[in-house]
This record gives sequence, structure tokens and C-alpha cells, in this order.
Amino acid sequence: MKLLITPAQVAEAAFRAPDFIQPEAVGEATILAAQQKFVRPVLGDALYEAVCRGDYPDLLADMIVPPLALYVKMLMLPSLAVQAGGAGVVEVHSKNLARAGNAKLHSALRRLRGDALALMRRAVRHIEASPAGYPEYDPALNILNRYSTEGGLVLTKDGNGKRC
Repeated sequence: MKLLITPAQVAEAAFRAPDFIQPEAVGEATILAAQQKFVRPVLGDALYEAVCRGDYPDLLADMIVPPLALYVKMLMLPSLAVQAGGAGVVEVHSKNLARAGNAKLHSALRRLRGDALALMRRAVRHIEASPAGYPEYDPALNILNRYSTEGGLVLTKDGNGKRC
């Protein structure tokens, strides 16, 4: 499966100052997981495969890469706080830094998810504004057109986009 974003792009786009991270810390498996969890269900299989083939480089660069970088960061944050090794799963500590508590971590994850979702919705608006430019896109397959979340609850939408 093709990566839609490189580890270096994730490090640059999602981990700006003061959150610097080395590109080597961004795993390809995490990128692939983010693509499968958050991009493919929105674009649908046909448009997703077309983007992977390189058919829409501007769409990818301008509309898909920004939310994908945030989704990758969102998936990485919990594992950045712990490491697995010979001693088992341990917390990472530094002399000058203190580990964020669970409430702060969850708050950061909610913010990242919200920002990434807003950017993903921006990409959808762009795609839906010119349907002839993206014939592979089917709005009925877009998960954002079928479900929404409010306060942790998953809500379905009827055929007119109204919550049920």
C-alpha cells in the first residue's frame, strides 16, 4: 500500500515548534493506519485508490496531507508517552519535563481530532464543489455523510443528512 504522506512531511506539518520530532520516529505503519481509518472511509475506495495512484496530486498535497498529518500525530501521541522494550512498557521521563496527565492527553487528542476533521471536511467540500473533477467520488460512501459524533456518541444520519 502506498503512503500518501512521508514521515518527514508528518514531522514538519504536525510536529512544529515546540513539538519537534525526528522523521524516524514516525512509523510507516502509523501512516498506513491513519490512511485506512480516517481518509479511505471519507473518500471512498475508488477515489482513495485514484489518489494512491497519483491521479490527483494537487488534491493530495493541498487537501489530504494536512488532515492526514494531524491524524498520524493523533495516533502517535499515546505511544510517545510510553516505550516498550526489555523492561516491558515504561513511561518516558526527562529531567526537565513532566509527563502530561491523562486529562491533558485526552484534551490534546480531542483537539487534534477536531482540527483534523475540520480539514477533512474542507477537503470534502472541495471535492463536492466540482463533482466532474472527481468522478470516482460517491458522497453516499463518505462516512462523514452517514455518521457524526457528538460528545462521544455516534449518531447516524438519514438520506438528507439530518441526525437520527
